[in-house]
Amino acid sequence: MGEVTLYDGVIAKIATNAGEAGLRSALGKGEQILKGDILNRPGSGRIYGKHQASAPGEPPAKDTGALSANTNADDQIRREGDDLVGRIVANSAQAEALEKGTERMAARPFLTLLATDHADELRDAFIQGAKE
Repeated sequence: MGEVTLYDGVIAKIATNAGEAGLRSALGKGEQILKGDILNRPGSGRIYGKHQASAPGEPPAKDTGALSANTNADDQIRREGDDLVGRIVANSAQAEALEKGTERMAARPFLTLLATDHADELRDAFIQGAKE
């Protein structure tokens, strides 16, 4: 009978590769959800000229498309301690104010909706990506 030995380093490398692939898949799904759903919803708040804004607590209503165009999955996976970390970044001047709110405006969260409303989809994308 033959013997197979798996070394800890090999197992760790396989796990890291699967984790990175799963994370990339989940990040891609998150970007797709943001651009295709969350940042593409009509607003139900005040009307400013031709634009109907979002109401407090709703994700930002699409106006110029700049927020969506500048929200992307970062292609760099980072190691922070024992964790692999991926990010979806909103590189738009108004992104933080919309997400968190300001003294003069209630929050219009969009990034946090990924975790609260789409966790199952992101988990499934992670699992599928890790399997491939």
